[in-house]
Amino acid sequence: IYAFTVWFFSYLIGTVWGACQGYLGGKWDLIGSRLVEVFEMMPQLLLLITLISIFEPSIYLLVVFSVIFDWTGIYHYMRAQFLQLRHREYVESARVLGASHSQIIFKHILPNAITPLITFSPFSIAANISGLALLDYLGLGMRAPTPSWGELMAQSQKYFTVAEWLVWAPSIALLLVMVSLIHIGLAVKAAIAAEEL
Repeated sequence: IYAFTVWFFSYLIGTVWGACQGYLGGKWDLIGSRLVEVFEMMPQLLLLITLISIFEPSIYLLVVFSVIFDWTGIYHYMRAQFLQLRHREYVESARVLGASHSQIIFKHILPNAITPLITFSPFSIAANISGLALLDYLGLGMRAPTPSWGELMAQSQKYFTVAEWLVWAPSIALLLVMVSLIHIGLAVKAAIAAEEL
């Protein structure tokens, strides 16, 4: 739930902001890009760990804090897509025919700019899963009895010499999910590349 929720809201915010900047261009794009660059210069992992350690961990706080620092990844791709597509012939034709900005964005540009969203989604979900497992392992994520692979690994490492399977089971499960998502992402990327050819 955590990984999909963070992926959804991060991609939603990044897509909206990147689309607005790429579509408007000019000074709005310049100012917005500088603000994003300043935001990205902050030590995001350190700030995330600090914020989580201050507040009582909950799934809602983890989602909010993760989304705050995760949306810039897709933002750059969507901004580039809109900057590239806003001057295409079909967009200019729609503008001449009197289409509104929202119609141009949602009917003509966005459907042709969703390639990054589809391609990078499995990788983003995999990164969110591994990030939560790391936070849980360090004791900064969800607390017991909430089930978590990171929490299971943290609890079972003290029994590694007598019951090593307690460590291997969540580790292998996490590895299989990560590998599966990465292969799904690579397959989607290859399929889109073949379709474009």
